[in-house]
Amino acid sequence: MSGFLGHWRGRTQVAAGPWGPARSVDAEVTYSRVAGGLGVVQSYRHVEPDGSHFEGHGIFTVDPVHHDVLWYYVDSTGVPPGTAARCTWRNGVLRVERHSDAGWTRHSLVVDHDVLTHVTELRSVAKDDDGGAAGGNAAADGRSAAYRPFMRSVFQRA
Repeated sequence: MSGFLGHWRGRTQVAAGPWGPARSVDAEVTYSRVAGGLGVVQSYRHVEPDGSHFEGHGIFTVDPVHHDVLWYYVDSTGVPPGTAARCTWRNGVLRVERHSDAGWTRHSLVVDHDVLTHVTELRSVAKDDDGGAAGGNAAADGRSAAYRPFMRSVFQRA
């Protein structure tokens, strides 16, 4: 996680969806060590074209039993925070999937040559025309079969 530490500024591309039209917004994120180095706090913020803002805060820590990274997260959308999500490292990319009643959110974070990229994708619960489970149109786990883009943030150290 040490490569993430510091203050970063850049742009976030937000895909079109129920949350509004596709857009590009100025964004910033800070990763700071806390609790004597036992955790890393993530603080993200972007300002929407209408002046409103979105913010999210997470804390990464190591599971002392399994020795992998856990991520606790809450943001300004009002969705209640769930339990910690277990992260994985693959080829230098920190990946995490979080579950809620609405579906899954998948995050991929990587620092490469002083550029931090954070990609967020969504996979919602598959619904039929009556609002019920989609049955044959759903993946084996009852969810929509594919993730779709939500946000892609690219930052440089500030």
